[in-house]
Amino acid sequence: MLKHPTVSAWQRDHEDGAYTAEMNGWTLRVRWIPERPGDLRGFVWEAVDPSGNKVTSSEIHEEIEVAMAYAEERAAPDPKKHGSKTVD
Repeated sequence: MLKHPTVSAWQRDHEDGAYTAEMNGWTLRVRWIPERPGDLRGFVWEAVDPSGNKVTSSEIHEEIEVAMAYAEERAAPDPKKHGSKTVD
């Protein structure tokens, strides 16, 4: 299943190149992980809820749009209905 972000308000941070958005009180962030020996390259996401709890991706995504879509799912009004997993 191909995922696409729904929020058109993703903004690029010119300092570090990451993308951020606000959704339902959550702060969303997607950043690039460069390739290193033994490691994959790609995009990871994190979502911080209104009380400051952080949820991060459990995998690296090849496409930024997919990482953004997973972050948005986490900030959805009922994230339990989505397939996202919480990683501590």
